[in-house]
Amino acid sequence: MKIGEGCSNGCSYCIIPRLRGSYRSRPLEALVTEAEKLAARGVKELNVISQDITRYGSDLNDGSTLEILLRRLAQIPGIQWIRLLYAYPQGITDSLIELIRDEPKICKYLDIPIQHISDPVLVRMKRRGSEQQTRELIAKLRREIPGIALRTSIMVGFPGETIDDFSALTRFVEQTGFDRLGVFCYSREEGTSAATMPDQVSERVKRERYRKLMRVQARLSFRRNRDLIGAHEQVIVEGYSEETELLLKGRSSRQAPDIDGQVYITAGTADIGEIVALRVTDSSDYDLIGEIVARNSEEV
Repeated sequence: MKIGEGCSNGCSYCIIPRLRGSYRSRPLEALVTEAEKLAARGVKELNVISQDITRYGSDLNDGSTLEILLRRLAQIPGIQWIRLLYAYPQGITDSLIELIRDEPKICKYLDIPIQHISDPVLVRMKRRGSEQQTRELIAKLRREIPGIALRTSIMVGFPGETIDDFSALTRFVEQTGFDRLGVFCYSREEGTSAATMPDQVSERVKRERYRKLMRVQARLSFRRNRDLIGAHEQVIVEGYSEETELLLKGRSSRQAPDIDGQVYITAGTADIGEIVALRVTDSSDYDLIGEIVARNSEEV
């Protein structure tokens, strides 16, 4: 459910403000009404998105905030999971952290697109914040919300990215151990200030850096998934596997649709759309395998 349009962050590589204008929040009551209609149709999971969800309400002048919206959405009968995507690091407040921790319907999952960790690169990107602030935020999130799944997006090959910048980024990814991570090669967008910056990185180097980070993340993801073997996860059943209609598939509360892998269910039955308790029995780099141990989100 998109809660806002446009963007006001002004990153040097991004064309969105020129195409879609500055950030504009949708009225809170309109969003609640939309969510109520979705719940009446049987929707159980809301993915709350915009270019920066933490900016929600800043332009409405009626007191609306992301926290108020989330509390209203959590009151809607039928909605069981609320997932937060694209939260700008500097907009993640203590009150938002407390709400994610304390509200059962909000998935213990947060997508924080940091783009880079090297301070010189962040300055050229016109990103607010620094390496130290990012590290402190991640430590706070993991301290305050035990078991939270963190996802981020990383850009490699930004103009002027040196070997040292990329090495710092690689070390950060290895040290932090994100649950989910997307890597993108910088692409020159006409009309952005980054497109005319000197020291553009070659496509070959971009691809090499992309592949290295993806290999690093694959190893980290495999280890994290292995650590889940034997654990119980809440899983929403999405249908049958593309490989065989004898195998159900779904997603845990730690996996966003389309981008975070899947759960393959080898034992037990459930209806599509049902949220079940599953015991993890095996894993791969990005996917989990398990058996249903309880239906309808019963306690196990």
